[in-house]
Amino acid sequence: MTEREYDGERGDAKPVQREVHRERSVDEPVDGPTDVRREVSHERVAGPEGTYETRREHVVVPSTADRQAATARRIQQVIAFVIGTIVVLLGIRFVLLLLGANQVSPFVQLIYGLTQPLTAPFQGMFGEPTLGASVIEWTSLVAIICYSLLGYGLHRLVDMIYKPVRVGAADEDSATSSRL
Repeated sequence: MTEREYDGERGDAKPVQREVHRERSVDEPVDGPTDVRREVSHERVAGPEGTYETRREHVVVPSTADRQAATARRIQQVIAFVIGTIVVLLGIRFVLLLLGANQVSPFVQLIYGLTQPLTAPFQGMFGEPTLGASVIEWTSLVAIICYSLLGYGLHRLVDMIYKPVRVGAADEDSATSSRL
């Protein structure tokens, strides 16, 4: 790398040759929390005035709020995965019944066996109209709606538990209600 030094007038630039070696590394922690990151950078500059080295270290430690937010996101991902799997299985059950799938088929037996406990609380709520082998099972549709609402409620509950409390929000709410 070449840097220029300026002596005197602006036009009197003398080039000075310098050798600059930069090295940067990011260390992932071996012990302790996995979200702590350490960045170390070394710089060695050799020029006419001599050689010197600099070392900088930057440790990144997430705040408690960041860790809580990460925990909340992970819990919400698990909830979404579980509820999503249940809804997909119930949707497959509904389509298989609607199309009059053969109940001797191992796949159909698997889906019916997995989803029967999920639809049991909703059995008998509505009649099930049939047309030949096809069945419109309202129980599956009600279960899909109820489990989706349950997933949404759990998602919001995790938000309420892990969301940081804003200072002054309670004061603003009480001031608004006292004006009414």
